[in-house]
Amino acid sequence: MSELSRFCIEGKWINQNGSMLELIEDKGKLDGSYVSRKGRSAAGKSYPLMGQRNGIVLAFQVNWQDEKSNLESITSFSGRLALDPAGVPTIHTMWTLVRRWEDEAQKKSTGIWNSFLTNADIFIPSN
Repeated sequence: MSELSRFCIEGKWINQNGSMLELIEDKGKLDGSYVSRKGRSAAGKSYPLMGQRNGIVLAFQVNWQDEKSNLESITSFSGRLALDPAGVPTIHTMWTLVRRWEDEAQKKSTGIWNSFLTNADIFIPSN
């Protein structure tokens, strides 16, 4: 078992875009929140997340719905914990966003072909 599999991932993490991930772990179960710095409707708002961790791999999803609005979208992240060359812990992720609406006003529904977006993020601990 690697040292990283026992590394505590609880706390705040930030990605290359300034989005903030806050994780709470209990026996492999992940809870927390996500604040995106991207997106027309989600930017700057906190949304709940839930997921799981198994050693150095983890997965979580963000449901873009809160008490005030429902963007009818969910992002699923799959990731792996690693150390960068300087020894800083990082979480490398691939994500897929599925969305119903193409526009911020939620009037133009996406077609099946453009419902999905995918990309990658790298998170580092936030100080």
